[in-house]
Amino acid sequence: MQVQVHAPFRAAPGGFAEPSGFPVPETPLAQVLGLAAGLLNTLAVARALAENGRRLDLTGLDGQVGLLCARMLDLEPDEGRIARVELLRLRADLDALAAVLARPPPAA
Repeated sequence: MQVQVHAPFRAAPGGFAEPSGFPVPETPLAQVLGLAAGLLNTLAVARALAENGRRLDLTGLDGQVGLLCARMLDLEPDEGRIARVELLRLRADLDALAAVLARPPPAA
């Protein structure tokens, strides 16, 4: 059984993903932190599913990470240092998910 994991984002007409159905934070730093939090939550769900042997569809995850990186470029240096902590957490969670996905599937 394959489970699709979706972040709460939709494709915008210009090809970039934008938050949908959620209030948009006003500052660039708040936008970056909100986007990072959403990705961290998505990765937590994906990891839990993968640890239980479920198949994942991570289509679009790379686009969301790319959007986060692009939004990081909009930050002032001091704000970038604050948001860097979330990027490091995101990298650690991505590495943990990759490790789970690299394991052989559990015996049925």
